[in-house]
Amino acid sequence: MMPGGHLATALALGGVAYATTGSPEAAAGCFAGGFLIDVDHYLDYLVFEKQWRQPSPVSFLRYYFRYRPGKVVLPLHSAEFMTFLFLVILRHPQPFLVGYWVGAMMHLTFDVLVNGDNALKRPVLFYIFAYRAWYRFSADALLDVAVSDAAGQQPIREFFRWKPVEDKK
Repeated sequence: MMPGGHLATALALGGVAYATTGSPEAAAGCFAGGFLIDVDHYLDYLVFEKQWRQPSPVSFLRYYFRYRPGKVVLPLHSAEFMTFLFLVILRHPQPFLVGYWVGAMMHLTFDVLVNGDNALKRPVLFYIFAYRAWYRFSADALLDVAVSDAAGQQPIREFFRWKPVEDKK
């Protein structure tokens, strides 16, 4: 799913969490897990793609919408991290952590459902960190995308699209 879809669903989930629990912490956690989890894409961009000279959000969006990454490390987008966080929550059920976990699970579910049809070779396995590590986080080995020539030309508008790329048919 594109970032705008995650933004909308995270806001909605945060609103529902606040309305049902009355907890601003749970609502903030839902938003963080549902949308801000994508900060690891930006970290990949800076650290593994070595894009320190072009750190602006627009440059980052243009780069990713053209599917140029060589590496997809994404430590927050992993079953291992979610399992670890779940174990922490069992011991310390803080509203923010519970909300983050629920929001991140929603985020990852939408990623599998939407991106799995459009960009990933093995949609469920992609979200296992060890699987990505096995392939040395190689985007070529893990992603299956056909990028149109128009991709990345209007990164702010593309931010709000539902699907990341056109269907491969």
